[in-house]
Amino acid sequence: MALRMPAAGEATAFVGLVQPELPGAYRLAGYLLRDATDAEDATQDALEKAWQAWPKLRETDRFGAWFDRIVVNVCRDRLRTKRGVRVLELDDEIASVPHARDPFREALARDEVGRLIRKLPPEHQIVVALRFWRDLSVEEIAERLQMPSGTVKSRLHYAMRTLRQEIDRQGGEAQR
Repeated sequence: MALRMPAAGEATAFVGLVQPELPGAYRLAGYLLRDATDAEDATQDALEKAWQAWPKLRETDRFGAWFDRIVVNVCRDRLRTKRGVRVLELDDEIASVPHARDPFREALARDEVGRLIRKLPPEHQIVVALRFWRDLSVEEIAERLQMPSGTVKSRLHYAMRTLRQEIDRQGGEAQR
């Protein structure tokens, strides 16, 4: 795919809008994908898709929501393709190499709720991440995912119910 040449000032305007969104986009991708390298790649892919679609964006004041939607869609695609891929963990000696540190993997490994969230279907993981990690309202999530707010509420409900059941189940096993 060939990159188009930007019109005068277009690149500056795009950079001005996307730059403040990149840290949050990277963290969102890292939370959803649970891997720093995947998060970097997903953020880069989202940035490229946003640049390609930039001329079609009519409301620049809604850039953040638009870019979040692109990031989520890229992560969703990666989560779908990842299901069929078997990942082998590296042994401790290789994983302890300084340049191999992954802040997402380390933080989520210590986080019991994070481990439980990984068991949810990708569509539920996404709404949980947007609601509780990005602190977005149901309406804002619906806008970003281009779905009815009732669907967002339903996915949140089922995700939270599943998490509660799993926490209760694990609590019961710990008491035995």
